[in-house]
Amino acid sequence: MQGRGKEAKRVRSRFATAEVVIGALNERPDATSAEIAAAVGLGRSTVSAALARLESVGEVRRRAGGREGARRLPDRWRVSGRRAGRSRSPAPVRLRPGELDELVRGHMREYAKGESLGPAAVASALGRSSGAVANCLKRLARTGELRQTGEGPLRYRYARSR
Repeated sequence: MQGRGKEAKRVRSRFATAEVVIGALNERPDATSAEIAAAVGLGRSTVSAALARLESVGEVRRRAGGREGARRLPDRWRVSGRRAGRSRSPAPVRLRPGELDELVRGHMREYAKGESLGPAAVASALGRSSGAVANCLKRLARTGELRQTGEGPLRYRYARSR
């Protein structure tokens, strides 16, 4: 079990690093890995690894630096067309106890309009963790405010009119 937590933390860390790098590239197109590292406050090896992963999935493009006499010039990086202009979204603010319930309740009341929604859809709309939202939906269903309408996949509908 402990290994899973470390792996999840590593994946979250990689994702966060990639988003920071993409945000920096949106602000500084054609930057070198050293320039990106300096701009975001990460190590050059961390930024280089993130750029390699992003290049392998088509998120960024590399322009080889070439040579100036015997000296090799650094590669230049740019965000690919599908991600250009989209910078990193701000991290969600940590909620106080009960605030997620209010967010989920309000979303289900205002935007579901009688439609059944799953945890992933609600989490995406609210910019919150799907696990936390799933737990919240279960809790609100136990209180009777929501009604579970599906088992696989889990779906919920607003049940109360206050």
